[in-house]
Amino acid sequence: MADSIEKMIEQRAQQVITRALRLEGTETSSPLRLGSTPGWDSMGHMMVVMELEKEFGTTFPTHRLPELVDIPSIVRAVQTAGSR
Repeated sequence: MADSIEKMIEQRAQQVITRALRLEGTETSSPLRLGSTPGWDSMGHMMVVMELEKEFGTTFPTHRLPELVDIPSIVRAVQTAGSR
């Protein structure tokens, strides 16, 4: 059950990142990661964070924002935010 929830969060996060950064299919073939994904720079990061907060109905604390650098870290942050 936990694996399916984690997989669902992972898929939704990937869709959010793709949408926030306006990525095409070929740009999402490698793992999505801050600094290595086209457009995911400091400004793109803020777009990703805002879209993630909307998607998951949460607000990430400011000190957690630098941790949201890839799908696994986003999944952990969403799970942590949901368990408060």
